[in-house]
Amino acid sequence: MSDEERRTVVLTAGVLLLASLLRFGWEARSVPPILPADTSAYAGLVESTERELADEARRRTPLLPGETIDPNRADPVELARLPGVGPALAERIVTDREANGPFRRLADLERIAGIGPATLGRMEALLDLSDPPDRGTGLEAGDSRLDLNRAAAADLERLPGIGPAMAQRILEARGARGSFRRLEELLEVPGIGPATLERLRPLVTTGDTYVYPP
Repeated sequence: MSDEERRTVVLTAGVLLLASLLRFGWEARSVPPILPADTSAYAGLVESTERELADEARRRTPLLPGETIDPNRADPVELARLPGVGPALAERIVTDREANGPFRRLADLERIAGIGPATLGRMEALLDLSDPPDRGTGLEAGDSRLDLNRAAAADLERLPGIGPAMAQRILEARGARGSFRRLEELLEVPGIGPATLERLRPLVTTGDTYVYPP
């Protein structure tokens, strides 16, 4: 074998060895997992997603024949079942009644941005305005906080955005878990989202009641 041939063989062997080392290093590299080993942080995300899906399914549930909605007591999810009312408009209805008092007649709803004669006409037969609550019966900051673990359905209905259906769901959730330990557990109740929770936060407690400072 000539010197040239020996150099060629050595060079080829070196290239093959280097290629093998590179391949071994690539295959043995540490690939970061798509998700962290501890997936407990994703539990809240999963629960939140499930709540949103349940709320969206409820919003898309058509009203049954003869079923009506009380705009003075229904939560935003129930209000969004009305024709022409989406999630944003449903929130504005709740915000308006908390700020300006109950709707006593159909025309009162026109004070809300986004509700005009056409929308009102589509909703008219589906609204129940037969028993508007007296202004001032709801809980406000400065009142004793309502204990979620002792409240009855009628007490819960005094809270902003909580109607009979939502009050019943809160009682069912309380019964299933035994008691609420943190206010954030209300987010597990279908129909209660972060915005509703923040409205309730200064008005409710999961332990002994006390007066919320003004």
